[in-house]
Amino acid sequence: MADGADEEEKTEEPTSKRIDDAKEDGNVPKSAEVSGAVVLTLSSVYLIFFSDPLFESIAHILKYSFSFIGANIDPKGFYNMTITMLFTILYTLSPLFFLVVFMVIVANVAQFGFIITPIKLKADFLNPMGGLKNLFSAKKALEALKLMAKLTVIFIIMVVLLGIVWDDIIAMMDQNLHNALQSIYMLIIYFVFTILFIILLFATIDFYFTRYYYFKQLRMTKQEVKDEHKNIEGNPEVKQRIRSIQMKMSRQRMMKEVPNADVVITNPEHYAVALQYDQETQNAPVVIAKGINFLALKIKELAKQNNIKIIEDPALARALYDQIEVDQPIPENFYKAIAEIFTYIYSLNGKRK
Repeated sequence: MADGADEEEKTEEPTSKRIDDAKEDGNVPKSAEVSGAVVLTLSSVYLIFFSDPLFESIAHILKYSFSFIGANIDPKGFYNMTITMLFTILYTLSPLFFLVVFMVIVANVAQFGFIITPIKLKADFLNPMGGLKNLFSAKKALEALKLMAKLTVIFIIMVVLLGIVWDDIIAMMDQNLHNALQSIYMLIIYFVFTILFIILLFATIDFYFTRYYYFKQLRMTKQEVKDEHKNIEGNPEVKQRIRSIQMKMSRQRMMKEVPNADVVITNPEHYAVALQYDQETQNAPVVIAKGINFLALKIKELAKQNNIKIIEDPALARALYDQIEVDQPIPENFYKAIAEIFTYIYSLNGKRK
């Protein structure tokens, strides 16, 4: 039988830890179509509606360059002209440049959050064949098919639109230059927004497809989920060992408190509860130790060694053991029964109630 047939099928959705680990490695559901669509859309909107300063600068540069036609330009003059034109272009395009950079960041952060992954910045110089393999991978082939499909749809729709507005284009020949330019400008806007609509449509489809493919790749087998939970929560054997050590330490501390008890209530063999009551500092008696079977015997043994009174009351001993934890005061429903015991002890010791 093939090795793949023995592998457990990955049917479980990825856990949050699995997703976080993938993000740390730079593996995120990133759709390049979304980033490109956002940048193209906002850049086009900027150029169409907020481009007057840009066109004014272009006209200024053209006029400035035309002013040097026929003039003798020395190297210094040519240098000054070049620097002036370069800085004018940079100053004019800077709003568009910063808009593009900002939208690239926003588009990526909106998809998968703000993540810096140094691992992705490492170049695999020692494995060039791995890069070639990725270049011709199934994912790259799928990207190429999506690009071809998008270009094909755009071409077909552009041809259809061109057929629809062909009569308007022919009619422009009979218009004056100003009206013709206005008509051309409106047609350009019409075509641009049609193309942007197609790009946004493909970007939306690609966004959901990318996330589906991403989470499908991160799916886990049932055993992987169990192993991950085990790693997060800790190995059961280790946890049992820790609990055992904690219980042992708690018992040792509890047994050290038994000599400070005022009374030990038993049932008489299987249960033992040691109580302490300081009228000046405590509002009610406190359980300072309790135990069953062997531990109960140890508590009674320590009580006898320290001359602590042992009272046999099976029902009360069991109720105290079941309902009250160590270092907790007794609740009000036990006041009457405990008061009778302490009254008896005080009478034996000659203390005032």
